[in-house]
Amino acid sequence: MRYARAALARIAGLFTGHRADDDLRADLRAHLEMETAENIRRGIHPDAARRRAMLASGGLTQAAEAVHDRRGLPWIESIAADIRYALRALRHSPAFTTIVAITLALGIGANTAIFSVVRGVLLKPLPHREGDRLLYLRQSMDGPGAANILFSVPEVRDFRSGAKSFGGIAEYSPWTITLQGESDAVRIDIGLVTGNFFEVMGLSPVLGRLTRPSDDGPGVPPVMVLTHEFWMKRFGGDSSIVGKQLKLEGTSVTVIGVVQPAPYFPDRMDALANMVLSKHHLSAQMVQGRTHRMTEMIARLAPGASVEQARSEIAGTYARMQREYKDAYDPGSHYRVAVIPFKEAIGERARLTLWLLMAAAAFVLIIAAANVANLTLMRGVRREHELVVRAALGAGVARLRRLLLVENLVLTLLGASLGVLMAIGGVRLLVSLAERYSPRANEIRLDLVVLGFTLALSVTLALLLSFVASVPRDGSLGSMIAAGVRRMSGSLRKQRLQRALVVAQIAVSVVLLAGAGLLTRTMIQLSDVNTGLRTEEVLTIPVQLLSFGGGDFERIMAGDAAAKQGYDRIRRDIQALPGVVAVGVGSSLPLHGADIGMEVKAEGKALAVGEAMPRAALRTADPDFFRAAAIPLLKGRPFATTDRPGGGRVVILNQVLADKLFPGEDPIGKRVAWTGDLLRFTPFSGDWRTVVGVVGNTRDGGLDAEFPPAMFMPFAQELSLGGGFVIRADSNVASVTTAATRAVRRVAPTVSIGKVQTVAQLKDQSVAPRRLNAALVSSFGILAVIIAAVGIAGVLAFSVSARTNEIGIRMSLGADQARVQRMILKEGSVLLAIGLIVGVAGAFSTAGVMRGLLFGVAPHDPPTFVAVAVMMAAIGIAACWIPARRAARIDPAIAMRAT
Repeated sequence: MRYARAALARIAGLFTGHRADDDLRADLRAHLEMETAENIRRGIHPDAARRRAMLASGGLTQAAEAVHDRRGLPWIESIAADIRYALRALRHSPAFTTIVAITLALGIGANTAIFSVVRGVLLKPLPHREGDRLLYLRQSMDGPGAANILFSVPEVRDFRSGAKSFGGIAEYSPWTITLQGESDAVRIDIGLVTGNFFEVMGLSPVLGRLTRPSDDGPGVPPVMVLTHEFWMKRFGGDSSIVGKQLKLEGTSVTVIGVVQPAPYFPDRMDALANMVLSKHHLSAQMVQGRTHRMTEMIARLAPGASVEQARSEIAGTYARMQREYKDAYDPGSHYRVAVIPFKEAIGERARLTLWLLMAAAAFVLIIAAANVANLTLMRGVRREHELVVRAALGAGVARLRRLLLVENLVLTLLGASLGVLMAIGGVRLLVSLAERYSPRANEIRLDLVVLGFTLALSVTLALLLSFVASVPRDGSLGSMIAAGVRRMSGSLRKQRLQRALVVAQIAVSVVLLAGAGLLTRTMIQLSDVNTGLRTEEVLTIPVQLLSFGGGDFERIMAGDAAAKQGYDRIRRDIQALPGVVAVGVGSSLPLHGADIGMEVKAEGKALAVGEAMPRAALRTADPDFFRAAAIPLLKGRPFATTDRPGGGRVVILNQVLADKLFPGEDPIGKRVAWTGDLLRFTPFSGDWRTVVGVVGNTRDGGLDAEFPPAMFMPFAQELSLGGGFVIRADSNVASVTTAATRAVRRVAPTVSIGKVQTVAQLKDQSVAPRRLNAALVSSFGILAVIIAAVGIAGVLAFSVSARTNEIGIRMSLGADQARVQRMILKEGSVLLAIGLIVGVAGAFSTAGVMRGLLFGVAPHDPPTFVAVAVMMAAIGIAACWIPARRAARIDPAIAMRAT
């Protein structure tokens, strides 16, 4: 008995003797434990033995609490007591509490921020009335820029009559127009809509009224509804705006209302106006031309109808249209129509990116949770004696679990609170990412649902952590002694669990690093893509001097001569600026985007059976355009000052179009012409034009897109389609931005100027979304690796601490420091190797889902996987080296004395 009491006293001292100010409490606990054990040995029932020991120790308060525990303390008071105990216990372990809280904050904060974006863009219900019944229809065909070719009015009319499952179909045409203010002019994006647009969309006004069917047709006054965002930004939320008239390229339009906040697709909109604002939209060309596709379609399902039913009816109607109007649907172009739920359509570009980021954040949380579980296991071994004592004093398994749960809840909620603070800053960054992909970016916020998600994460983690630790089922003397032994070494089951958690951390880190590596290599590949321009010292200034207001072609043609004179004056003024090498004018500026263009034919060239009619972007350029834009002239000559109205019609092709129309031939001197039904809706002729030059291709559709075919016509011979200026300087072209903008303002003070950018900025803008993706996933990967490295080092350090006696004995028997180091390194290397194998296999099997985000890199890119494995191995070995060195420095004499 004397030895048993001594053992118990020593165990109690190991548990409670770390702090000098706790000596009295340690002595009391040790005495209490020995008295309880002695009473049990005498055959006294454990409950009575516990109460006698407490009374004998003067512990009347503890005895009373034990009785209350058996009878049932009021739950609020009981929970409050547990919370107080948890706070006290965590306060006495500041290092553990700080590390766990920060680790959880990183994992929970990342998931909270990403989930707020996923919810705002993909999961949140639409603000539209019964938004789940809205459908977006998209017509597309093969070829560059043909992913969405819009619809013609006759096509919409056929769908209205053929699709009975639709309760309504609304039309809208995206249009960019100049809003002329009292002192300025801005380019705004508007939608020309049918009167039923807002009814079909399920939107309500916040001010005034919205358009209705009575606003359709010729003869009605032009009216306009402002979007809520534009109303706040441009007019500061002024309620007196209703009833006022605004000037849109010379046409007075009455503002009749402001619509509730809502996303628009596929383009953002500042305002929505009735069709009468554009004479062209009421013309016979627009109303009767089946190939004159300028209209978007949105539909609402009828009550009781399903999406599948609508798709079936649209497919049947479209097949009939293609049979009846064969000339409007080139078989080689593979025309098709998709019916997509509106909510899915506005989130489709963001879906893959956001779910990838959500998975990355979830992986970080898994690693953080594994690391915290390991820390909890280590701490649990050291406090197992406390739990045994509590069991001896009458606490059951459920009571001990509840105590652990409350303590872990306090920890996870502390981590969650810090995580939410981190998420607030993270959301701001992620909104800038979402704006590039979805019109719902302004709906992203940390709302109650997101905070509920955070709370659910915290509770789930607390439950998992509470059941990781084992609790004693009795308070017998054997359990007390066993607890003291395990406190020094830990059980085999816990050691296995700790090692499994480390392997999981390594494996998940490898998966994250592989994803980050693939995205980073994609970004590098895009940065190295040749834009087609010989230099990036090129500045682009979008300026449209010719007004297209109302779509009145007679008025447009009348203003064309004045617009050309304005372009020429501005060009001369910019050319005179210091450092400017060349200035050109063109309808399409380099890297500003590709369009679908029109059908083109080559003289004497017949199409093969089933071959699609070639299409090319229609562009104009002046004689200095290609030199200023640094687009190389590959064959022939540039445009000359003699290429003017009344002269021979000439064109310049880019390399893609030249190879398509004249494969293996010299195109110089050959003739081409615009063709197709769409030609009759434009001011251009289908006359034969002689090819005088071939220029290099430019990646106008984006660095990750194919070169679009393009045909250039002399700026002086054709209508001024807009576009703007390209300026090349001898160095630092950005320095001439202010002076060039001033030159535009001197000639056209009220004309809106688009975003002035250098080619380098345009190129950077093209890769910006992918760079942000790579940066975010890389950040998650680096964070995961750091946490995993800490986990490896922590487990091995705990192992070294538990095996101090063993190591001391080995060294006493002749083992040198190098051998001890190798022993610990081997233990860590086994975990590292298993984690690497599992991680590489996991990364290899999941990399395919990233295919849509990659460019120039295969999903299973060997260099990336090898680099990730080598980097993770190096970090893992470094993490193993720290505890290995500590083990090698153990003094065998001190270790032996401590046994």
